[in-house]
Amino acid sequence: MDKTIYCFYHLDMKDINLDRTDRHLLALLQSDSRLTYEELGEAVGLSAPATYQRVRKLEAGGVITGYHARVAPESLDRGVLVFLRVEPGAKTDVGKLALGWESAGEVLECHRLTGAYGYLLKLRVGDVSRLQPHLDAVRKAGGRVAAELGIETLFERWTLPTPS
Repeated sequence: MDKTIYCFYHLDMKDINLDRTDRHLLALLQSDSRLTYEELGEAVGLSAPATYQRVRKLEAGGVITGYHARVAPESLDRGVLVFLRVEPGAKTDVGKLALGWESAGEVLECHRLTGAYGYLLKLRVGDVSRLQPHLDAVRKAGGRVAAELGIETLFERWTLPTPS
């Protein structure tokens, strides 16, 4: 039976060729996604309509995947950072687990890994008691799970380098 994994995605970028202008636009938008097309165009040497077309091409091609506001987790009672390392068992229905992770608001990221643990999840919770349902779900599905609490975030990077 083919099991589909729902918590990760892959975009085929082989048909996307980014030139210097595209990379410059990406750098600008990563630093401030509220810039107008006029401001972006002025920075890269294009008219506002031409800039709009470039940005739309980047969105349609899956290069730009969204625009987001960064919110302080503590302001929404999500100050506790947790990483779960999940090792599925031989009979674990990972697809079902992944659907649960995807629908859980506390789970911010899910990564499929090499090595002993198959998945790494990043969660933000209000207190450690909110972890129990996640731990129970993995164990009930026949997997093993280890939780690591984040003590301090030294830095988080939200932008990717855009070499010329």
